[in-house]
Amino acid sequence: MANLNVMSWGEYQLFSLTNQRGTQVDISDLGGLIVNFYAQDKSGQTRNIVLGYEAPSEYLKGRCYLGCIVGPWANRIANGRFSIDDVDYALELNEGTNHLHGASANLGEKRWDVTRVDDMTLKLTTTVNAGEAGYPHTIDFVVTYHLTEQSELCICYEAMPHGLTPINMTQHTYFNLSESEDVLNHSVQIHSDRYLCVDSCAIPLFEAPVANTPFDLRQPVKIKEGMIQANEQLQAAGGFDHCWCFDATELQPNAVVYEETTGLKLHVASDQVGMQFYTGNFLNHELGRNSQVYKKHAGLCLETQCYPNQINMDNKQDCIYGPNKPYRHNVVYQVQTIGK
Repeated sequence: MANLNVMSWGEYQLFSLTNQRGTQVDISDLGGLIVNFYAQDKSGQTRNIVLGYEAPSEYLKGRCYLGCIVGPWANRIANGRFSIDDVDYALELNEGTNHLHGASANLGEKRWDVTRVDDMTLKLTTTVNAGEAGYPHTIDFVVTYHLTEQSELCICYEAMPHGLTPINMTQHTYFNLSESEDVLNHSVQIHSDRYLCVDSCAIPLFEAPVANTPFDLRQPVKIKEGMIQANEQLQAAGGFDHCWCFDATELQPNAVVYEETTGLKLHVASDQVGMQFYTGNFLNHELGRNSQVYKKHAGLCLETQCYPNQINMDNKQDCIYGPNKPYRHNVVYQVQTIGK
């Protein structure tokens, strides 16, 4: 039977969503964290397919955004600056010249209020107050997690700004479908023919076709095979850390990740115009759960969102929200077992 269990977790709590297939997702009121994501592989073994720490304090100390909801602005804003209606704003800088993942207003470090909707659904709420990290207006956030019997983790992000504000939310879970040292033997497929070329600060420069580049993942490619190709963009980032482009208005497939030895396959679908595919290039001997050491490429992220730095692009109006235009973003992560 589907059920929802609640456990204490230091000063916080863990809420476990479980279905009849044995899929279990543990979510915390700290940062809306996906702390554990258990799935049955093709041999019937239970695998935890996400990276994580043991204790809440480690998440608060960590700088890799393991498992958390990120915002008010996921990804980067160049120089932390933008303008709305000819008014200039400056956000806190926390990655060189970039504003990244909300800086000190980061949603992943807040204690969220949690409402149990039913045995398969959690609703979380929190607020960023005007002035936090330079954000000009108070923003009320709601995130809903729902686990289906088809092992789909459905996430709905909503935000209600009290004034015109750029918003871009995502989930920063690092997936590893085999609990192996790295994800280089995972295959990835991204259903897009365009990606964003970036500068040395990881700020998008222009949209480019993926054809005849390592970014052509329209057919499944092993990550290690994509990364050995000579390419300045890959070398500068230390791997994949780029945004693919979609014509999104309705929920549509974005990506598929597959790991042959476990038979586990992860499908991602969203209604967003972008998806950042990140291969854990900045993981640097991060001490995780069960004394595991997460080295470079230990996990991968599939972050559905608008474009990085979109607030400074020609399509900036699409990422500005306000009292008469609330933010909403839907994404589905579905785990499937092949060969069971």
